[in-house]
Amino acid sequence: MVRDNHEDWVAVERICRGMALEVSAIAGTVTESIRRAQPVYSVVIEAEHRRAVAVQMGNRLQALAEQRGLSPFELEAASDLAAERAAEGIPIDALIAAYQAADAEIWRIVVERSTPATAPLLPRIGTLMFDAIRETTTVMARAHSRVARAIDGDRITLAHQFLDCVEDPEQRSVASVIATRLGLDPAGSFLGIVWLPDLADLEPATARTVSALPAHLAADVVSRAVAGGGLEMVTQTQRFPELVAQCLAAGSLSGRWGVGVARAGLAGASASLGDARLAFGATSARHPIRTFARDWHEAVVLAERARLEVLLASAVEVARSNPHLTETVLAFAAADMSVAATAPAVQVHANSVTYRLERWARLTGLDPRTFAGLSQSVVACRLAGSDHERTGGEHHAR
Repeated sequence: MVRDNHEDWVAVERICRGMALEVSAIAGTVTESIRRAQPVYSVVIEAEHRRAVAVQMGNRLQALAEQRGLSPFELEAASDLAAERAAEGIPIDALIAAYQAADAEIWRIVVERSTPATAPLLPRIGTLMFDAIRETTTVMARAHSRVARAIDGDRITLAHQFLDCVEDPEQRSVASVIATRLGLDPAGSFLGIVWLPDLADLEPATARTVSALPAHLAADVVSRAVAGGGLEMVTQTQRFPELVAQCLAAGSLSGRWGVGVARAGLAGASASLGDARLAFGATSARHPIRTFARDWHEAVVLAERARLEVLLASAVEVARSNPHLTETVLAFAAADMSVAATAPAVQVHANSVTYRLERWARLTGLDPRTFAGLSQSVVACRLAGSDHERTGGEHHAR
């Protein structure tokens, strides 16, 4: 690079050389600010983090003192650090923000120490620093992306292997090894989840991968794509369903969700995934989220629809043909068999509720005002409703 006003630049060089002598202390201050602003850096040992910041700031100051851009060697050092941070799980935006924090501190000190001789050179200093940021960001993003893709590919492969092995009792020892590599505790508590995304809300390339999840959720699950366009997942983050519910309330992660019961160990992971498949089979447009802990009775019943429809065929047909009766029976069950509480739920007079219940009993032979009659009536209504809103859940009922 051609150097302009070399004699005037001596004053800038003097400032940079002075900062280089203090770089350890300056890097310590910058490292503290980075770790406060970017908590993800907690995974990096602080002493190593401080050393890396000092090296990168030293390279910046050397180039600035010589009134030049970053050398291939200096850019390679930035690239290597970006690859290392990617392997440690530091997101690219946090990495770039950390570099910008160091540059901001360099600029602050240069301005603070400027003299009448260096003040006219501040625009030139700014241009050099901006060019360095641009070049560094480019090489860092490239290196970080390369490593992150490789890690994601490895993780996807391991996730499939883990979920296959965890469901085979003879492969549980292999599953234990893979769990450790994935950062899971084999003896810990696992939660199984099944998700069928609403493809209209997703990019085609991500619809069948964990990338369809927000980054803060994707990092906490092990997943695989399954037939029918869904994802099966296990997680050890027990708040995951709560986080999903928050995303749904905010208008994201639409689709249907089946959530298992948290269970201990690798056998528990397999059982919880089975719970999730059953719960998923009970989802519908009206009930896009089903949890096995809350909806197990309906989930288990619907999983055996083929067996039960033979016993309840006539009642199921009545439910399909008379949606107003179905609505009333289900509301009556939800109201703990109270006619008075059922009436406002279905928006009719209490006498109409009584009439509908009697009509249901005549048509089906099941009296919903008795425990046995009501329980069988609810099953028949659910079977009729599930046939109307088949979700593809049979793909998950292994």
